[in-house]
Amino acid sequence: MATNGHKEPVLSLRNIVKRFGGLTAVKNVDLDVTAGEVVGLVGDNGAGKSTLIKCISGVYHPEDGQIIFQGKPAHFPRPIDARNAGIETIYQDLALAGNLNVGANIFLGREVRKSSLGGLIKTLNNKYMTAEARKVVESLDIHLPNYEQQINNLSGGQRQSVAIARAVYWDAKMMIMDEPTNNLGVPEQRKVLEI
Repeated sequence: MATNGHKEPVLSLRNIVKRFGGLTAVKNVDLDVTAGEVVGLVGDNGAGKSTLIKCISGVYHPEDGQIIFQGKPAHFPRPIDARNAGIETIYQDLALAGNLNVGANIFLGREVRKSSLGGLIKTLNNKYMTAEARKVVESLDIHLPNYEQQINNLSGGQRQSVAIARAVYWDAKMMIMDEPTNNLGVPEQRKVLEI
């Protein structure tokens, strides 16, 4: 807790600047987000909302400013570094692999392996990943017809649900959603807000 009676921010941004050549996409952004708080970034197309999200999540690197996460200065050279720190991001394009199934997408970049032939060979533990995916998806009261089918065969709302389930599974300390309800109907939108 901060000494003034307010909660310490989980995330603080100070004077964040991101440029692409001569174009300044994000200019001197300051933001504090506390645990349990829902913050909406609102602005016109091209205002820099998605760029700011990508600066926080390690996709882009700000030219200036400071990111403070959980009270410490943070620099995320790669998205996996932000994820390992506890920041899960659900992008507009969902960042799912369409040719893989639900379990493989939940564990994308963090695949679980099992040893075979006395440890000589490590193979993907698809059975475990699918079972875990089913648990997390069902815990969110989301129903998918088949966990073995490719993500490309799911509806837009179902794919969005898988992306959200992935963030929940990895026990995110902070969840960032870039237009999270874009492809969802009203009942599914309510479930996102409950998360």
